[in-house]
Amino acid sequence: MRLIPALSAALVLLLAACTSVTSTVEGYSVIPADLAPKTVHIAPGPGMSGDSLAWRSNAESLAGVLAARGYASVPRGEARLLARFSYAAGAAETERYPVRVPIQGIIGYETREVREGVLQTVPIRGTIGYRTEYETRTVYPRQISVTMRDARSGQPVFEASASSRDTCDRTDKVVALMLGAALKSFPEAQSGRVTQTGDKAC
Repeated sequence: MRLIPALSAALVLLLAACTSVTSTVEGYSVIPADLAPKTVHIAPGPGMSGDSLAWRSNAESLAGVLAARGYASVPRGEARLLARFSYAAGAAETERYPVRVPIQGIIGYETREVREGVLQTVPIRGTIGYRTEYETRTVYPRQISVTMRDARSGQPVFEASASSRDTCDRTDKVVALMLGAALKSFPEAQSGRVTQTGDKAC
C-alpha cells in the first residue's frame, strides 16, 4: 500500500530535476530528404562572434541536435550545408499571472449515528467555488535563429527561428531545448508551439 505514495514522490522529484521550455517556432525548408552528404558547417550568425565561449558552447548544442538527425558537423570545405546560428537573451522581466484558489465551504449534510439510537446531522465540507489571486514570477525572453545554404548552389535551403519566455535563468540550457524545438523535424520545417524537456534541472 505504500508503493503508490513512494512512486508519486519519486515522480515529483524526477519532474523537479527537469527543465521544460515551450518555444514558438517558425520554419521553412527545401532540403531534400535524400541530400548527400549529410554534412553541416556551423558559423556565427548576425551579431555573434566565433571567439565567444558562450557562442561555441551553444553551437555545440546545435551540432548535437543535428547529429541526432543524422547530420555531421564538419569543416567548411567538407560541408554540404552551411549553417549560421545566432541567439539573443533579453533582460529579465517580472510578470503577474492569475492563480485559481479553491474556496472551502459546506456543500451538503449527512446524518450519522453518533451512538446507538442517536442520530446527528453534520455538514459536509468541500469546494464551493474559486477565487482568482495573482502571483509574480521572473521570466527570461530568448530568441534563436538558424539558417542554412547549400554549399554547391549557394541558395538558401533552411530557415528556423524560435522564441521563448520561461523562468529558467540558464541561457545555455534553454537555448539547447529551443534548438531541439526548432529542428524537431529537421530536415523538414517545424512551426508552432513546441515543448522540449531536458534531463537536467535549470
